[in-house]
Amino acid sequence: MNTHEINDMLEMREQLAALKKRLDTQTIINDRLIKEAMSRKLSKINGQAVTLCTVCLLMIPLEFLNFQRMGHSFAFCIATSALFLICFVAILVSHYRLRKRDIYSGDLVTVYKEVSRMRKIYKSWHYWSIPMLIVWFAWWEYEIYQNMAHEDLTMMFIISGSGIFGAIIGGIIGLRIHKRTLRNADDLLHQLEELQKESV
Repeated sequence: MNTHEINDMLEMREQLAALKKRLDTQTIINDRLIKEAMSRKLSKINGQAVTLCTVCLLMIPLEFLNFQRMGHSFAFCIATSALFLICFVAILVSHYRLRKRDIYSGDLVTVYKEVSRMRKIYKSWHYWSIPMLIVWFAWWEYEIYQNMAHEDLTMMFIISGSGIFGAIIGGIIGLRIHKRTLRNADDLLHQLEELQKESV
């Protein structure tokens, strides 16, 4: 092998090493970008949970004082506070183990498992929340009737109608938040599956 051939081989090795280094760098950058995208998605999911938890905590004293002022029974006020507390705990239990640091540490199996757990809880949410809301709403209508049946029937119907309208608007908003959370969870699970396939 002459000097020219040796130089060609050395040059080829250098080019291959440079190419490998470039590919490794590109892989690292892509991996980081994917993890940042997943982290943002997880932040959205947890951000929605923080908002809902804050609303639940604020509503506990507000609804209690407001319903007491309206003359509703103490039992109804306590039950309504308990309803918001149950919702707060359910959201907290769904989200408390979803941590961004698990994404950056590479513990994708844990992230996948916890997002799947959260999604499963959200998918079964309506099995207990809708019956609970129906019972609460029927009780609320009964409280209005008890408080106003012998006073002003027009005002009673106005308050009752306002409550129905508010329930419809609240239901639409809640359903949109619910669907958005499930959509973000599905997107995150898909990204995790793709990343795990690439790492195999």
